[in-house]
Amino acid sequence: MVKALDTKLMRDLWHMRGQAFAIALVIGAATATFVMAMGVHHSLTETRDAYYDRQRYADVFVNMVRAPRSIVDQVAAIDGVAEAEGRIELYSTLELPGRITPVRAMINSVGDGGASKLNRLVLLRGRGPVSDKEGEVVIDKAFADANAMDVGDRIDAIIYGSRSQLEVVGIGLAPDYIWSIAPGELVPDASRYGIFWMGEKALEAASNRTGAINAISLIIQRGANEAEIIRHVDALTAKYGGTGAIGREDHLSNTFLQSELDQLEAMTRIIPPIFLVVSTFLVYVVLGRTIRTERGVIGLLKAFGHTNGSVGWHYLKFALAVALLGIILGSAAGWWMGRSMTAQYAEYYRFPFLYYQVSANVFLTGAALAFGSAAIGAMGGVRSAAALNPAVAMSPPPPPIYRAGLIERLGEKAGLSAVGNMIVRHIVRWPGRSAVTVFGVALSLGLLFSVLQFIDSSRAMLDNYFSRAQRQDISVSFIEPRNEKVLSELALLPGVIRVEPARAVPVMLRHGARSKRVAIEAAHSGEMLTSRVDAQGFEVTPPASGLMLSRALADQLDLRPGDKVEVELLGGRQTSATLNVASTIDELIGTRAYAQSDVLQNLSRDASPVGSANLLIDHAHRDELIGKLAEMPMVLGVTERDAAMELFERIIDENIMSMMGFYIAFASAIAIGVVYNSARILFSERAHELATLRVLGYHRSEVGVVLLGEVALLVAIAVPAGCFIGYWLARLMVAMFSSDLFRLPFAPERSSYGVATLVVLAAATATALIVARRVNRLDMVRVLKAHD
Repeated sequence: MVKALDTKLMRDLWHMRGQAFAIALVIGAATATFVMAMGVHHSLTETRDAYYDRQRYADVFVNMVRAPRSIVDQVAAIDGVAEAEGRIELYSTLELPGRITPVRAMINSVGDGGASKLNRLVLLRGRGPVSDKEGEVVIDKAFADANAMDVGDRIDAIIYGSRSQLEVVGIGLAPDYIWSIAPGELVPDASRYGIFWMGEKALEAASNRTGAINAISLIIQRGANEAEIIRHVDALTAKYGGTGAIGREDHLSNTFLQSELDQLEAMTRIIPPIFLVVSTFLVYVVLGRTIRTERGVIGLLKAFGHTNGSVGWHYLKFALAVALLGIILGSAAGWWMGRSMTAQYAEYYRFPFLYYQVSANVFLTGAALAFGSAAIGAMGGVRSAAALNPAVAMSPPPPPIYRAGLIERLGEKAGLSAVGNMIVRHIVRWPGRSAVTVFGVALSLGLLFSVLQFIDSSRAMLDNYFSRAQRQDISVSFIEPRNEKVLSELALLPGVIRVEPARAVPVMLRHGARSKRVAIEAAHSGEMLTSRVDAQGFEVTPPASGLMLSRALADQLDLRPGDKVEVELLGGRQTSATLNVASTIDELIGTRAYAQSDVLQNLSRDASPVGSANLLIDHAHRDELIGKLAEMPMVLGVTERDAAMELFERIIDENIMSMMGFYIAFASAIAIGVVYNSARILFSERAHELATLRVLGYHRSEVGVVLLGEVALLVAIAVPAGCFIGYWLARLMVAMFSSDLFRLPFAPERSSYGVATLVVLAAATATALIVARRVNRLDMVRVLKAHD
């Protein structure tokens, strides 16, 4: 008997292969998204942890102005510190052939042959530098690839104001530079910023730091109190201009990587549940309809001795078999998409190895979710099949009762034709199933819109930061802060129309038990090239006294306007003051603080109020100006706003746009699964009516309107519902994908609604037309001879 039921199951699956495959597509999309996101998350996490462990990535980092090497032993003696190491970190300006814009590098000191105890260098090609060999460097792989460099190449550089020639002896990577970005930049540009490693003795000589360092890294013992260790490190390094120790979670490289991992995790909490909900309803509708049409078969099965449990299990196996097909398709697709996504990450995150590995637990969890979704959807039908009495099941169901209701009267007043009344009446007769169709199509539209809105949000953030807040053409950063005389020197350069100073002072803000290391940016009276712009696009002027904090920073420190905050200067003079929080600004990028220049000057108490300069230029003299800036020893780097915008847009195009194909396919899968099943059920239920209309003289196209008209009306209802769902889903995704590094604005374009609607309508139309072909091949004699 079991074999007979299994044979029937295979026959049913083949007979309903179109509907089963459509449901499997939706389940497969859920599984694929889950496997892709969790697989990439697992691979990145495992790779990161293994890389950190092998290369001994530090737990705490601190920078200073200049300190004797003996301080390393003092730091190592702190209770809870397992090991400490000091080194020199120094910015350098590079001169590459054929490049007008200065290129910057961060040079790190290493031992002989590239040896170090912490943050160990991984050599991919060549060898490490000899400790006292002048000019030998290892360069990071991303910089080498971006600038077509290899072992043996030579680079002209300005180190600590002196010109040197560097020889590339190796290509390498290090765990503290998985992600690196030049100061003042918004996105990484490996063609203009590189990480170098030079022998310790050689860099000491080049930077006039014999026996001195400016950075310490340390690893803490298991179970040690990191906050207490940081407090002791800050106390030791304060007199050497310490800028405040930070833990691994605040280290720039790790912060960017962790932000990406958090976004992948957020993806698994939002997108797969959407597909699973739709698949649950689809299984419920399809299996419920199948059981209603097989009442007689169920009665016969029970009459021949099959138990309620075996009949219920038979229909549950149908749902699980469909889910199994979806799991197989989704697992394969998710593995392939994850591999493609991992290849993209390999371009931006600097790992010596990055293997895409999906653990068995990921596949098993995805399968469990898919089976669970299908089982939940099947429960209603399984219970009804098990509860049917054989005598009742073998008798035909009572015919539906039609009576003139509100819908018919409204349709009559609206002048609906007989076909129109048939369409509306059938929708009203099955409100639950119609709602499932509307809900499924609306979800597919909403999902696609929420993804398209990411592009709108990214471009809105780009416009907010570059076009409104940053109106300069060039930003010039200096090796160290300068006095105001430098502004006059810059103003005399060819092509310079306007010069404005800029400054950011690193501080530690403390409020109660909370603290945050940030930089207070100076606002100058009369400035025209920079401004503070909130998330709504309005310019906000910092108060005359006190601080203006970004909303995110104020929330982290639990501060409100009118509160007092302790400000401790990091580096240079170790001054502190208590300032008033005068206002907050709802910004999109970073956690930032602002003050008028005189407020900041009173805090820093130095004679070097110019940390960088913003220039408005005549572009006809652009090349000549950049050449002059490159010759100035005090200039560390030159950033062009237009180049930064172009790079940001390219990253958007390469990353977000490359994912659009996946999400269009996912959204289409939902639309196809919902519309196909809806149309097939309609055709099966109304085949007798359609054949009757053909016998009565209706043309194929007129009969087709009965079928397609109902689908079209439901899809039309789903469009505004989908826009509504998409609006709130996009808001949820924007909130979940935001971090301390940036916060995407909710700024959808009307075109995104249009594109999402067109894609879903195209998928729905193509699917409905496939089913409509059955009307043309309708066997009227067979259908009319069949019993209801």
